[in-house]
Amino acid sequence: MRSESRRLRVAFLGLGRMGTPMARHVLKAGHDLTVWNRTRGKADALAADGATVAPMPAAAARGRDVVVLMLADPEAVEQVLLGPDGVASGAEPDTLVVDGSTIGPDASRRMATRLREHRLRYVDAPVYGSVGPATEGTLGVLAGGEEADVAAARPLLELWGDPEKVRHVGPVGAGSAAKLVRNLTLGLALAGIGDALRLAATLDLPPDVVGELIAAGPLGAAFPPVRQILASGPPEAAGFTVDMLTKDLRLCLAAEPRLPLVDAARKVGEAAHAAGHGQDDTRALPRWMRDAS
Repeated sequence: MRSESRRLRVAFLGLGRMGTPMARHVLKAGHDLTVWNRTRGKADALAADGATVAPMPAAAARGRDVVVLMLADPEAVEQVLLGPDGVASGAEPDTLVVDGSTIGPDASRRMATRLREHRLRYVDAPVYGSVGPATEGTLGVLAGGEEADVAAARPLLELWGDPEKVRHVGPVGAGSAAKLVRNLTLGLALAGIGDALRLAATLDLPPDVVGELIAAGPLGAAFPPVRQILASGPPEAAGFTVDMLTKDLRLCLAAEPRLPLVDAARKVGEAAHAAGHGQDDTRALPRWMRDAS
């Protein structure tokens, strides 16, 4: 059951593949929405539906109750929050910043500390799931922050997240930490399937036999999308890209360098990027590993 809330004044910053459908849920729920994106064109569809488009993050944050971020990496978050014309220079004291980006626990804690200097509140609330769940409002959300701040954020989090999968996992930084642990397992699963496909191709096993073996094995049982990964056909539209996963694996290694399997998966992602596949969906990664020269 989704939480009820009063009508909020919300700024949503970052309208990429995930941010746009998430922001649309805010509009559909009847909240007053201001949006900003580096590329103005991505805001036009939301403007047509009633959102106000701001020229800079500071202007977007001015007079808002909550500022939501959905950005690519720690550098982008820091620039949008603390750079010239950033959120911190426009938001009023006690504004709640909800960061849906995946930037790692150290960066999340650093952002919280810097924002407290401006008397702003911060919750790190990265999401898991791809564009389909974002559109349906069934993402998972892993929130880190003070109890009262997460409670204040929850009515928004439950607009794009399944209420059963919106979890308060600890203090600031815990949400980002939990997201990295989750995506570590995704990276290893994809790399493991890729290695299995390459070995099977080397050993001339029939593709249908290989698909049945993997789908019925430990990875198939633990990783439901495995049958879609093994299916032939053109690559699907990217929801969660190889580059995004590789960034998350780098963040894992920044937090703990002694992760040899993660390091190997990170190198696979970087090789796929170098071969021109960084913007492919991650589900295409095992097939690329199978076919790479």
